[in-house]
Amino acid sequence: DELTISIFQTGKNYMPIFNYTALFSRNYPGAIQFVDTKPTNSFSLVLRRLIKFDDINDEGNMAKGENITSYFLHNITTNNVTISNSTNQPTFQLPLPMLNGSLNIDVMYPGEAIRETKSPKLRTTSKSYFLNIALQANNFTSAKTRFAFELYLILPGVQGSQKYTSRYIDDHFTPGIFNVYQIKTLDSLYSSSMLWKPVVYQSEDRSVEQSTLMQIYDIKNNVTLDPNIDQGTFYSLLSHPFVSAFNLSLGQAKDGFFAKTNYTFIQFTAGLDYLEPDSTKVFVTVALIVSLALPALVAIVALIFILRRRFSRQTQSSYNAIDD
Repeated sequence: DELTISIFQTGKNYMPIFNYTALFSRNYPGAIQFVDTKPTNSFSLVLRRLIKFDDINDEGNMAKGENITSYFLHNITTNNVTISNSTNQPTFQLPLPMLNGSLNIDVMYPGEAIRETKSPKLRTTSKSYFLNIALQANNFTSAKTRFAFELYLILPGVQGSQKYTSRYIDDHFTPGIFNVYQIKTLDSLYSSSMLWKPVVYQSEDRSVEQSTLMQIYDIKNNVTLDPNIDQGTFYSLLSHPFVSAFNLSLGQAKDGFFAKTNYTFIQFTAGLDYLEPDSTKVFVTVALIVSLALPALVAIVALIFILRRRFSRQTQSSYNAIDD
């Protein structure tokens, strides 16, 4: 199976019943049941494919890359994945022998509103979780090799998702004014979303060698699942899941952290309801207005000063003292 992180919403005090025999034999319909209730909303995130490409033009754009190779992350079992069981933070480690590396995934579900300390602007709610993805790769020959992920969003409803961006000011782990990216479901009846930043620093010194960059591509809705690849627990509760897909490339020309360590890291917060960045857009708007207005104000003051000096000089030179 593919690595799928699902979150379901039901009434309080209802616990699911898992038929693990059916799940592991891929007999999904009815394998997860809620007695006397059914989920009112759900959101599943599928880490479907790892993509390797050569960024020939140093643009960080997978569409313009060469030597593109796909590694579908399916047929995952307990035999090839190391799982650290924890109620609130399960950890998965998937070896990548073709790259002499590994893929580590941490799912943190605190069940309450908590701000992430390493990636400010990201905050969970009681219905969302943090998802950390760390990629280590050592087996490639080109210095311009980059990696990308293909992700699927499995949703109820029929309206799909849309990508949004918001601009925010500098914080402790992100330089300058930057975008926060968000994907939201278009159907408010089944609200869910995910949120992330395109730049993450890995250390407090904020040097280029300690940062990782990424590029987000357009989202595609109403994607058809491949029955030979796309199997997952979402079939247990959704007879006709709606699928949105998008790609996310890791590492760009200025990503000194990846070039130095062959390692990159991204973090999402995802779940039910519409998540919002942990920041104040009004402050950024005011800061932008002030930053744009100050040069204009300085120019006006300088112009007044110049005109005043010129007028004073003309007045002085045109005045002739009368000799007695």
